[in-house]
Amino acid sequence: ERVHFPDNRNRDYLVAVADEVERLVRASHGHAAVLFTSYKAMDMVRGMLAAHNLPFPLFQLNRGGSNVIDRFKESGNGVLLASGALWEGIDIPGDALSMLIVVRLPFAVPDPISQHERTLYPDMAAYKAGVVVPDMLVKLKQGAGRLIRTETDSGVVALLDSRAREDGQYHRQVLRALPRCRVTSEIQDVGTFLKRRKGPGYFA
Repeated sequence: ERVHFPDNRNRDYLVAVADEVERLVRASHGHAAVLFTSYKAMDMVRGMLAAHNLPFPLFQLNRGGSNVIDRFKESGNGVLLASGALWEGIDIPGDALSMLIVVRLPFAVPDPISQHERTLYPDMAAYKAGVVVPDMLVKLKQGAGRLIRTETDSGVVALLDSRAREDGQYHRQVLRALPRCRVTSEIQDVGTFLKRRKGPGYFA
């Protein structure tokens, strides 16, 4: 049975995430960053990927680990697992980052400010429509913006959250929030696209 709904406390779900990440980074020959919303989930998926002996160097960006970004860039075809800072403020132009995998839509974790903000709306549906979903879409745009940093950059954004797929509740909002691009659910399309756009040195 496939585990579709994103639940960072569900090991079966995280195994499914690791398996899908492996398929995607093999299709992209590395050159990938995997964006998480949970450090614990990131740690668990990293352990699973390390056990799979991927043919690409594996990096993990923890809090304050900016030197990891430099090592990822120098690797050429590494796989970077990250949360926090990579969603908003890190610049990785060129082919080093050509596959961006968003594990989970970046909904904010409730805090006292958001709990107060919630009381300003008549019901939860209105609060989600007015605050929660728009905030998530802004952060998603910021995360996706890590991929294309110059006019010559090209790449793939993969969304693993089932709520963003064609029959998911946020599919239309997510597509409207992201730059116009070709959409596919077939992993072989990833390799085909990159082979058309990248030079032979990319696959070395």
